[in-house]
Amino acid sequence: MELHFEPGVFIGQLIGFAVIVFVIVKYVAPPVKSVMAKQQDQVRHQIAESEKAAAFRQRAEKEYADAVSKARAEGEQMRAEAKQDTVKILAALREQADSEVARIKQHGQEQVVLHRQLLVRELRAELGTAVHSGAASLVQQRLSTDEARSASIDAFIVELEAFAEGAAASGGAA
Repeated sequence: MELHFEPGVFIGQLIGFAVIVFVIVKYVAPPVKSVMAKQQDQVRHQIAESEKAAAFRQRAEKEYADAVSKARAEGEQMRAEAKQDTVKILAALREQADSEVARIKQHGQEQVVLHRQLLVRELRAELGTAVHSGAASLVQQRLSTDEARSASIDAFIVELEAFAEGAAASGGAA
């Protein structure tokens, strides 16, 4: 097979090729470039959005970590305040209980004193009654006969005379 070169065919093909290239450059390339530019813009936009989302995520994670640490610190502070309040309440309750114990003890001591005074009064009254009835029965026994009455009167007179002599001796010495 032999190749023949015909310049007319070549120029025709070259012109056809140039027309095809011109049509492609004039009518096909701009829409393709525009579609490619749009795709590139979309990719750039998606990359920018992705970077923004990553930055937002990092900020959100930092804010979350800060909020968690702040909440922990507040929780610790609340726990410490609760412990202090507990100590204060316990101290107040102990003080109140001690005061109540002292009051009850004082009241008990007062009741013991009052009860003792009451018992002393009752015992004195009973003792007075017992002494009175014992003295009355003793006097009745001693004065039951005429001889006993006479002896008792004589003894009483002797005691009076001795008392009078003692009073006179002490009055004269003064």
